[in-house]
Amino acid sequence: MAQIDIRRANPLGKATARERTEALARRLEAKFDIRWQWKGDDLAFNAPQGPARGTTGTISVEESHVRVQVALPLLLRAFKGRVEDRVKDELDKLVG
Repeated sequence: MAQIDIRRANPLGKATARERTEALARRLEAKFDIRWQWKGDDLAFNAPQGPARGTTGTISVEESHVRVQVALPLLLRAFKGRVEDRVKDELDKLVG
């Protein structure tokens, strides 16, 4: 189950939000070595190695909202507050 679960209204429409979500995934792939793929309207991601190793989650893009769910591995749960703040910032940029 996700320890981080954040939802924001999507004023952009589904197509633009999907484009921005994929651009974010590409940046995270380069920075944290995450792996990602689209599964319908959900972008599923995981970090098999690197600084975010063991992190999994989804970014769900709907016409009315975007939702991010992240499950942190045990070693990163101590940093949940900081990770959650970063997720909120990135999500606000994505839909802003």
